[in-house]
Amino acid sequence: MRRHANLLFVIAVFFTCVVIGQECDTYLLLKEGTSLEYTNYDRKGKAITIGTHKAAKVTSSNGKFESNITLDVKDLKKGDTFTMEYDVSCEDGVLSIDMSRFFDSSQLMQYEGADFDIDIQGDMLYFPRDLVEGADLNDGNITIKVAKDGFTFVTMTMTIFNRKVLGKESITTDAGTFECQKVTFDFESKFGIIKVRGSAIEWYHDNRIIVKSESYNKKGKLLGSTKLTAMTE
Repeated sequence: MRRHANLLFVIAVFFTCVVIGQECDTYLLLKEGTSLEYTNYDRKGKAITIGTHKAAKVTSSNGKFESNITLDVKDLKKGDTFTMEYDVSCEDGVLSIDMSRFFDSSQLMQYEGADFDIDIQGDMLYFPRDLVEGADLNDGNITIKVAKDGFTFVTMTMTIFNRKVLGKESITTDAGTFECQKVTFDFESKFGIIKVRGSAIEWYHDNRIIVKSESYNKKGKLLGSTKLTAMTE
């Protein structure tokens, strides 16, 4: 009887691991070749940059999935471009995304291809399998230093805190209509001596993919927004 019970336990654990692995495997950015295009808009709704996030390489080991994402950003007015990488991983069904994903990379365009060294150190933001209304999510920090010949020209920092899940909303963009979970947070960023405090709203489809985001200053005025405008799998 005990052997039978142990066998049932092993089978249950096996299928639990398979289900968790499948949950991680369903995240789009954990599928090699997936591409997500986002258009960034200024406070008046004018498109200013387009960023393409592509899952360049995906690996898995012992139930943990890791994806290296290449982000190419293009300034629609000047034609300038900037490329960077960040990481996405998933373990036990919990998705983690490098804070680099949430930083306005257009601020780094002027340093592209000019022999500058860009050092990025950031936390991971975690997203559980289910974004339950009322749930609190973890905080995150990122520090970026731009240097040349050993001299640091500028230091940029960003802190995200008070992340909360508010509820469900339907969002329509050029990429389609999505049922989303609404997440809000506060932020504080610093570029040299310039400090900005504000808040943001993000809409996640299937608890995983950002469909739309909006940022506001401390007075509640819109600073800019981002929308998912195309996707390929």
